[in-house]
Amino acid sequence: MSASKLVFLLLALALVDTHSLAQGVPQSSVARIDSIFQCYAQDKPGGQLAVSLNGQVVYSKAWGMANLETGTPLTTESLIEAGSVSKQFTAAAVLLLDNQGKLKLDEPVDKYIPGLPSYGEPILIRHLIHHTSGLREWSDIAEFAGSPQVLRVMDNNAALRIICRQKSINNRPGEAFRYSNSNYILLALIVEKASGMSFADFTQKYIFGPAGMKHTQWRNENFKVIAGRSQAYEVVKGTFRTLMPDGAIHGPGGLLTTAEDLLKWTAFYSAGKLGGPVLLNRQTALDTLPNGDINNYGAGLFIDYNISKPTFFHGGATAGYRSKLICSPTQGLSIAWLSNTSMLDTIGFNPATEVLQILAKPEDITALPRKKSDIVQTDRKKLQRFTGYYKSAQSMRDVDITLGQEGLLLSDILLEPVDSLRFYFFNTLLQFDHAGGLTVTPPSSDPMKYYLTDKMTAPHQEYAGKYFSDEVGAAIEVQKSVTGLELQLVSGIRYTMIACSKDRFLVPDLKTDVVFKRNRENKTTAAELTTPRTLGLRFKKIKPSDSYP
Repeated sequence: MSASKLVFLLLALALVDTHSLAQGVPQSSVARIDSIFQCYAQDKPGGQLAVSLNGQVVYSKAWGMANLETGTPLTTESLIEAGSVSKQFTAAAVLLLDNQGKLKLDEPVDKYIPGLPSYGEPILIRHLIHHTSGLREWSDIAEFAGSPQVLRVMDNNAALRIICRQKSINNRPGEAFRYSNSNYILLALIVEKASGMSFADFTQKYIFGPAGMKHTQWRNENFKVIAGRSQAYEVVKGTFRTLMPDGAIHGPGGLLTTAEDLLKWTAFYSAGKLGGPVLLNRQTALDTLPNGDINNYGAGLFIDYNISKPTFFHGGATAGYRSKLICSPTQGLSIAWLSNTSMLDTIGFNPATEVLQILAKPEDITALPRKKSDIVQTDRKKLQRFTGYYKSAQSMRDVDITLGQEGLLLSDILLEPVDSLRFYFFNTLLQFDHAGGLTVTPPSSDPMKYYLTDKMTAPHQEYAGKYFSDEVGAAIEVQKSVTGLELQLVSGIRYTMIACSKDRFLVPDLKTDVVFKRNRENKTTAAELTTPRTLGLRFKKIKPSDSYP
């Protein structure tokens, strides 16, 4: 090895092992944490992990490379984008403005966003914070409109124009939790309207600065050169490829930070230093939905009160970046993980969650017993209607529901009834309907829609044709192929459609369900597309004689 290479290697190792351990963590736990991160090779993209106990950083390391092209190692000071972990800072800015008397959480959103359509009932600022507004996911609409190949959505105002084109919403405001980044784009814009400052300046003055987050900033300018920023990477057929965020969308994501800075934030807000204890209570307060369910999404934080020592947490994913931030004030424990590669997605592995299992006492993070309902479904004839094979475009796993002696089974495991339609499979909620639908809601994740399969579809030529949506501003095309049908977007990308039941198809690579609508003459007239965050987006079938924009 040459002298220059040896110097570089020693420098890289010194940077990677920056103050890896302070007092407070047993050496055996440190060894277990270290072993988790052996998944990051020294010459590949990697990540950062930082842990604090009682406000003191007790573990901080970085692994891998920040930039494969330049050979720059990732350090504990490299900037990595935090994805949706960013939302807690946006929500905190809104709560601070409420404290300052510059807005109220029960004010209608259209007071600050005049172009937002009226949907019969006002959408309030608090609905945006808790993801109960019903607003569709703007990025779904953008993808159907050709983003990023055809349509460029470069900033928050461009995304706002997409949001304001929507003629309907997923649910009545306040009625249900449905995660949507549209909510937090509007919140970032509201912060600017109410404060008279740019969103970046407001958060720097009132959040990042006071919390001591000296490395943190927003990706709020197109094409800006940002010193110390790591490149993001995905893995395609075993090879790393760059996958960077496009544009300057910020508020729902777009936070460039470090794991250690995130720990400064958890120490700051959990100690009540962000506007006082009253504001902390509002950050972690939960809504009760009209059906009596608790919405476990606070102010940009998922809140788990179902364990003896509650935790506040959020994950994030933008392009090739991944993240998770966990804070358990009653345990005095915070864990921040940032990565510049999405490679762990394929195995469903989240290092921050694994570290929590190592450092927390089992009794502190074990789920509390659920309250039993007096109203449960025990009629075997009624339960029989829910049995069958369910498929989803939103999940790679099919669900086979059978009926045993004691009730409904999934993978030969008895489902725990909540009421006549809802059942638990461990901590995952399954909700049946009477039309062959099943909604599967994992803990702190988007609900996934499944459907009973029967393969009873009409001839494929009935569905073929072009369909146009004013809300999208573009057409889609259903085409016959050798194997069946394909859905082509305006970008030119084609997706295989899988028959599920009469007039219903699944598009797994797009995580989209397609339902064809018919008129009184039984002719297909429209297609409705549904994703986890956008329901019933309608495309009207275009006759050959019709013209469209």
